[in-house]
Amino acid sequence: MEMKNKTILVVDDEPDIREILVFNLEQEGYRCLQASCGQEALCMAKDEHVDLVLLDIMMPNMSGLEVAEVWQKEENSPALIFLTALGEEEDVLRGFELGADDYIHKPFSLKQVLARVAAVIRRHSSVDVTIEPSGKSIVYEDLVLYDSMKTATLFGNLISLTRMEYELLVFMLQHPGKIYSRAEILRYVWPNDGLVLERTVDVTVNRLRKKIGTYREHLKAKTGYGYYWEK
Repeated sequence: MEMKNKTILVVDDEPDIREILVFNLEQEGYRCLQASCGQEALCMAKDEHVDLVLLDIMMPNMSGLEVAEVWQKEENSPALIFLTALGEEEDVLRGFELGADDYIHKPFSLKQVLARVAAVIRRHSSVDVTIEPSGKSIVYEDLVLYDSMKTATLFGNLISLTRMEYELLVFMLQHPGKIYSRAEILRYVWPNDGLVLERTVDVTVNRLRKKIGTYREHLKAKTGYGYYWEK
């Protein structure tokens, strides 16, 4: 995968933040676009092919969450990483509900931004790659997860999973029959970031269930305890 073929849209109402992000992303070989507000971002994404959006949540007139709501209704929406201020726990949760792949809180580390951008682009780019049998990592009947490309197929068809949906599915399949609490799932599956709420697990489980077809019946909840994968 060549980074120079990937276009990133940076959306933030603070020009200094946009400039520093664009400068560093372009140094890594990405093509970058900028938007200072939600409406501009929506228009730009219609006129240009965008692979990933770095989207600030708190913007005047139209928030990043409102922008994501619009993209959620579109068939080919770009990958999405939210930029959020510390303490915006509810916004982070809502962002995952809207299909965000990841989030980064301000003030951010540029190394962290570049690493997470690369990881999200790799996952989304793998959808267009032909999968070879040798790339299989986990097989559960007709549900197959490919570790090398961080993607999955159901009855031979690719499933579009966010980063955390994929990681959660891997974890549950690797530990069938064992119940894990929300706190344990956060500790084992999620990035080490105190901004994530336990309810994020519920949101991710519900989204994952919708994507794995009849296998949703295997991802079960035990009231008062947590979640498990039934063999």
